[in-house]
Amino acid sequence: MPTAFLGRIARVWQTLTTALTDPYRPELHYMRGPGPRWRERHPEG
Repeated sequence: MPTAFLGRIARVWQTLTTALTDPYRPELHYMRGPGPRWRERHPEG
């Protein structure tokens, strides 16, 4: 029983540290604003 509890604590700790130190930030890669095709379809002015 104590081994299972320690295993759960270890999994929670690993998940927490991974979430806090994950260097991947998708907003830096995918949210760059409208592209040239969008600008062709929506002219300014």
